[in-house]
Amino acid sequence: MLKKVLILFVVALFYTCKQQLVHQSNFSHINVKESSYQDSSIKLVNFYKQQLEEETQKIIAYSVQDLKKENNQHALGNFVCDAIKYIGEKTIMDSCDIVLVNRGGLRANLPKGEIRVYNIFELMPFDNELVLLTVSGKKIIEGLNTIVVKRHSYLGLKLTIKANDEILDTKIGGKNIEENKNYKILTSDYIANGGDKFDFLMNPIEYKLCNIKIRDAIISYCIKLTEQQKQIIPYTDERFQISK
Repeated sequence: MLKKVLILFVVALFYTCKQQLVHQSNFSHINVKESSYQDSSIKLVNFYKQQLEEETQKIIAYSVQDLKKENNQHALGNFVCDAIKYIGEKTIMDSCDIVLVNRGGLRANLPKGEIRVYNIFELMPFDNELVLLTVSGKKIIEGLNTIVVKRHSYLGLKLTIKANDEILDTKIGGKNIEENKNYKILTSDYIANGGDKFDFLMNPIEYKLCNIKIRDAIISYCIKLTEQQKQIIPYTDERFQISK
């Protein structure tokens, strides 16, 4: 619904600009009332603008605390990973071993209390698509340092490192990574195409487009939680550890 309103709003805006441009350039010699063009166009734009505002103001979830992007592992990244896994797997009717979200892609924190549609647009303003990659364990091992250095968010992995970022132990699903085994990764098309130095994900064994934007997946997850009468409970766990 929101996508439809956005498209109609853009069309209405384009129509308004076009009508004014045609009127000014082609009919400047004819004495007509400009208000007849402008009034109808402005009404059309305002109508869809109001619909757009109503859609973005909708409350879709409640959080018991702020979801922030801070520290080595953060509640915001964990929440987004949970949303991607839940909606992504249902969308593609397949399971994944790992979810990867780049830290820089999370552009805003989510507030305590009411979560509205526009909060998710602020969090994820980009139109990145969700993709499912099949990658060898060897490739994942080669790319672990990329994940560790910037403290990117993930689900399915467990990393133990030293204070200097030296990786001590890595597990997927509670088991050691096998170089010759293939693993499925849910992530964004931006990361899959090597963005944010995720070069190790390029040229995967298989690349499957999920046909859903990450932002839409998060919105759907929020709605699902509310339908189940659940609130968002921010959390961190032991998926990222720094050994003393």
